[in-house]
Amino acid sequence: MGFPAGVLAILTVNVLASGPLIGADQRIHADTMALAKTHAWQWLGGPAQLIINLAQPAVAVPALLVIAIAVSARRRSLRPLLTATVAVAVLLITVIPAKILIGRLAPGQLRLAPDGRGSFPSGHATTATVCYVLAVLLLPYLPAWSRRAALAALPVWCLLVGAALVWDNYHWFTDVVAGWALAAIIIQVSLWLTGAAYSGLSTPPGVPDERIASASKT
Repeated sequence: MGFPAGVLAILTVNVLASGPLIGADQRIHADTMALAKTHAWQWLGGPAQLIINLAQPAVAVPALLVIAIAVSARRRSLRPLLTATVAVAVLLITVIPAKILIGRLAPGQLRLAPDGRGSFPSGHATTATVCYVLAVLLLPYLPAWSRRAALAALPVWCLLVGAALVWDNYHWFTDVVAGWALAAIIIQVSLWLTGAAYSGLSTPPGVPDERIASASKT
C-alpha cells in the first residue's frame, strides 16, 4: 500500500499547490488534443467513448457484484460478496468526497459543476480498476490459461481506460494516475478487511472457506 499511497499523496499536493506537474498535464493535454483532431486519428473517439462507458460505475459496479454473487453461491461463502461490497463502499466514501474537497477543474472547464465534483482523482479510472481487477481475482474457476490471460489483460485494460479519458478530454493525465493509485489502495484495503488474501481466492468449488482452513491445520 505504501507506493500507491505515496503516489496519491504527491499528486494531491501537486494539484492543491499548483505544483510542477500541472505544466506537464497541460502539455500532455495540448499534444493529445492536437493529435485527436487530426483526420488520421479522429476515428479513435468512438472506441475511446465505448471504453469510457464500460468504465462507468453504472456498468462496472453491477458487473463486479454479479460476479461476486455467483462466486459466493458456488463457494457457499459470503466472503467474495463481502469483499466486493466493501470495495464499492470504500469507493463511494473516498472518490466523491475527494473530488468535492479538491475541486480541480477538468480540461476545458471554467467552473465546477453544480454538484461541486472536481476531476481529481478520476472516478472512471478508480472505479474501472477496482471493479474489474477484483472481478478477475474473485474468479478462481477459470481454466489456468484463461486466468493467466485475464490477469495479463488487466493492466492493458486499465491503461486503455486512462488513455480514453485523456483522449476524449474527460481528465488530466495526473487525474488518471491518481485514480489508479487510489484503486490500488482500495483493492488492498478491501482484501485485508475481509480476509480475502489472493491465495485464499482459489478455494475449490463447493468447499467452504472454513473447511479449507481446518484442513490446512491438520
